[in-house]
Amino acid sequence: MVKKKNRHPIIMSTMAGSIAFSSPLAFTLPVEAISKEQFEELQKLSYGEHHEAVVHLQRKLKTLKYYQGTYSPEYDALTEHALKMFQEENELNATGKADETTYLKIEEELNSHHKEVIEKYATKIQHGEQSNRVKQVQMALEHFGFYQDEIDSIAGPVTKTALERMNKAHQLELDLSDYNQIVHVSERESQENNVQQAVQTKSQAEVQPSAQSDSVTSTAKNYMGSPYVWGGTSPSGFDCSGFLQYVFEQHGISLPRTVDSIYYSTKPVDQPSVGDLVFFETYKPGPSHAGIYLGDGNFIHAGLSSGVTISNMNNSYWSSRYIGPRRVAN
Repeated sequence: MVKKKNRHPIIMSTMAGSIAFSSPLAFTLPVEAISKEQFEELQKLSYGEHHEAVVHLQRKLKTLKYYQGTYSPEYDALTEHALKMFQEENELNATGKADETTYLKIEEELNSHHKEVIEKYATKIQHGEQSNRVKQVQMALEHFGFYQDEIDSIAGPVTKTALERMNKAHQLELDLSDYNQIVHVSERESQENNVQQAVQTKSQAEVQPSAQSDSVTSTAKNYMGSPYVWGGTSPSGFDCSGFLQYVFEQHGISLPRTVDSIYYSTKPVDQPSVGDLVFFETYKPGPSHAGIYLGDGNFIHAGLSSGVTISNMNNSYWSSRYIGPRRVAN
């Protein structure tokens, strides 16, 4: 049986490990921190490389306003230029390569950036507010590992709880007393109606049959050999989420566009059945790759180097990155 992977590893290289264990916040490290194996992969990246870990680096540099391009697994001139700019402005050796010192500095700057966002907006948002500043706060809280719900830009009780935990752990002294606004009777009635409707919708969804079937897997196998294309959503080229989306569309089922969105929109199950989705943690923490389970430990997916292919979950690469199965409802 394949064991589910711990979804929140931390950097354990020599320097980073010593920093983590010497820090009073060693157990509240950012959820964006990565495992030793992923870090070693990242350090090998340089101009001309093609690897999913490049996207992980690009996301960080874009948050810090250095990378201006679109996400791509190709370590191109734009990625190298962004990293060199970061290195130069932080008085590091501007090699354009993601060495350990550079990566740790990136993490340090990200921590400062997200902490500033929280300090700037946390005391201003109110319960029920839907805004871009709420989204920024949720993303910042997610970075520190305190918010693990959907980034929906809505300030609800989960966001408040995450803020309270962040406030206590990092001793920010945020005044959150104004977070809960007064709810008028009409608003309360509306909320109660919405809750009742949501419960009814959920109950209806639970009695519907799941989408797993031989027909879904048969459709998926029709595209064996289709090449991997970053952002691809058609048989001429798929990325992993584009492949899932395309296959399920053939059966009248609409899936979100990204792997993490698909993960959070589907139902968890203990063990995968034929047609269920299986999720893996590859180039970033959390669900970042997925495929359709075929049975006997096999799954079909759009792989970076192989295109649409069948792999076995029990081999060392996939078993060490396995998160778990989810089910798509009709």
